[in-house]
Amino acid sequence: KCFTILFLSFFLLSASHLAAQTTPYPDTQEQTQRIGVVVSEKKMTVFNAPYNTSLKVFSLVGVKVAEFKVTLTRQDFYLDLPIGYYIVKVGEQTFKIAIR
Repeated sequence: KCFTILFLSFFLLSASHLAAQTTPYPDTQEQTQRIGVVVSEKKMTVFNAPYNTSLKVFSLVGVKVAEFKVTLTRQDFYLDLPIGYYIVKVGEQTFKIAIR
């Protein structure tokens, strides 16, 4: 009888531990899409950035050379910058781009 009680209590504790470790699948509406940045000559297109996100462009030495607000799901920005490499920060994500 003692063994049965011990076995059942171990089984129940194990089951509650497993239930606590499982996580439900996230709601598909809550999943965030990956932000994308594409550059063609002096036009930079940003995809899937949240509304009103800050977009900052930095030179390789860390000087901010441009700043915009993203207001559309897909938005074009024209960069009046010299040829070279730049760092683009969209919200919390960072990208490396080249102006050719």
